Amino acid sequence: MGVDSLRPGTAADRVDGEVPPRVGEPDSAQAFADTLKHASAERLPTVIRGGGTKLSWGRPPSTVDLVVATTRLNRLIAHRHGDLTVTVQAGMKLRDLNAALGLERQWLPIDSAFDEATIGGIVATNDAGPSRHRHGTPRDLVIGITLALADGRVAKAGGTVVKNVAGYDLGKLVSGSHGTLAGIVDVTFKLVPIPQTSATLVAGYTDPAAFAHDVAVLDATQIEPAAFDIRADAGETPFQLKLRIATSPAACDAQIAAARALVSGQPTLLTDVAEQATWAAQLDVLTHGDPVVRFAWLPARLPQVLSLLAELPRVEDVQVMFAGRVAGSGMARLSGQTSAVAAAVGRLRASSDVGNVVLLRGSRELKERVDVWGPERPSDRVARAVKQSLDPAGILNAGRGPI
Repeated sequence: MGVDSLRPGTAADRVDGEVPPRVGEPDSAQAFADTLKHASAERLPTVIRGGGTKLSWGRPPSTVDLVVATTRLNRLIAHRHGDLTVTVQAGMKLRDLNAALGLERQWLPIDSAFDEATIGGIVATNDAGPSRHRHGTPRDLVIGITLALADGRVAKAGGTVVKNVAGYDLGKLVSGSHGTLAGIVDVTFKLVPIPQTSATLVAGYTDPAAFAHDVAVLDATQIEPAAFDIRADAGETPFQLKLRIATSPAACDAQIAAARALVSGQPTLLTDVAEQATWAAQLDVLTHGDPVVRFAWLPARLPQVLSLLAELPRVEDVQVMFAGRVAGSGMARLSGQTSAVAAAVGRLRASSDVGNVVLLRGSRELKERVDVWGPERPSDRVARAVKQSLDPAGILNAGRGPI
């Protein structure tokens, strides 16, 4: 793909408000790599675009000269249902992939808040939802990958079977790199069977201590949830736990009964449409326009995290809606004036109870007050060395971070 095949950018191609003058839509791995080679030679700040659902994430770009879209790289290459693996191009939507896999009663166990989210974007951001509790993040599911490098080469690593560990683990390297190291062309994942049945136990609390106690008790049992989430919001029962069991009917009934016996109050059992709705609601922290922060904590510190979040409305005058995984990762939507939200982010970063506080989404004014990625960490030095090796011209992701 040469420079002559680039088209003019439009308002639909905006990256955090910036309209790129040129857009490339490669249809092969080599065309993708050739486009990045041209961008490197010309020193064009470049953003790789999938479904466009997370283009507001990251630092505001000073300029974006080129967007490379994976629109035409949208095929399911191979579904090896006997091996429980699939190879798919980066531009295919997650929902379309799982619809195809469902014909063989299999799925890629990744949840996304965005209907238009593509495979490449999900891996690049390591975007994970409630299914992370059992199956891990996209980084944990990748077993092979093809990358377009900034020097025009195409690199492959891993393989098409779960036991294959050939080559450098480039899949883990680029997972969560936000497009700063290379372009993702296609990915091979391990899959799981769709469970025979599932049910979700939902329990609401007014007392944060009782809530944290029940979470800890359930987490210490032999119960094996497919998902185990928590939520804190305004309402009659501001704290909720959600525990999903997905297995055979007999095992599901037994584990739900065991969990119900350990939960105080009167938990509600959800199945079918109601169950789907409660898990969709668990992702809605990302589907509104308010600023969103992502952070992590040690599971044993959940009571302290809840206290910290409860302080924010009183001390910083922001409204907080929080949803996360019991294992210790989550997101909070912060509603309020820009100055108040900036102060709330600062308070989270100053706390010893949470870590890796990242401003996923916010206005340009907020991003000018608060660094999106937070203070430098010791690992950033190594990450910058890796980027220098793979992207010596520094064009990829147009300075939006994380490196």
